Amino acid sequence: MRSIELKGLFLSGTVSVTLGSLAAALVYITPLRETLLDPLANLILILSVFVGGSYVAKTRGSRGLTAGVTVGLLFFVIMFILSLIFSSSPLNFKPFLKDLATCIIAGGLGGILGIGLSN
Repeated sequence: MRSIELKGLFLSGTVSVTLGSLAAALVYITPLRETLLDPLANLILILSVFVGGSYVAKTRGSRGLTAGVTVGLLFFVIMFILSLIFSSSPLNFKPFLKDLATCIIAGGLGGILGIGLSN
C-alpha cells in the first residue's frame, strides 16, 4: 500500500470526524430531532469516502476507480474494526452490507471524479 492511499484514508477520517462533530453540535444546539442522526451519518460516510477517493485518484493521475474503491474498502475495514471494539451490540448483517456498498460506491465515484480533476 502506498502512502498516497494512507493520506487519502487519513483525509477521509478527518472529514468524517469533522462533519460528525458538526452534525452532533447542530443537533444538540438546534431544535432538530435526534432521528436525523442516522441520515446525517450516512451522508457523512458518503462525503468522507468520496473526498478521500477523489484525493487519491487526483494525486495518482490514473486508475481512479481502483484508487477510490481501495480507499472505500480501507475506510470500511477501519470503521468495522472500531465498531467491533467500541460497540456492545451484536453485528447486524444488513447494515453491514449497506455500509460496505456505500463505501465502495462512494470511493469509486470519488476516484472517477478525481481523475477528471487531475487533468
